[in-house]
Amino acid sequence: MRIELAGFCIRCGICEDLYPDLYKRNYQDHCMDVLYETIPAELQERAVQSAADCAVAAIKIIRD
Repeated sequence: MRIELAGFCIRCGICEDLYPDLYKRNYQDHCMDVLYETIPAELQERAVQSAADCAVAAIKIIRD
């Protein structure tokens, strides 16, 4: 499983606030970063919930 952030992400930071184990604000590039290329099994349920909690539906879950 992977996470992709759409270009229309508004960088509100709710993903980082609720899921700091998955996301971090990148101040240098003015974007949000996903902390894992492949989401570990123990964080997959949180990743799916983070997509549901995104204010603008910019988080996409990719199931490999």
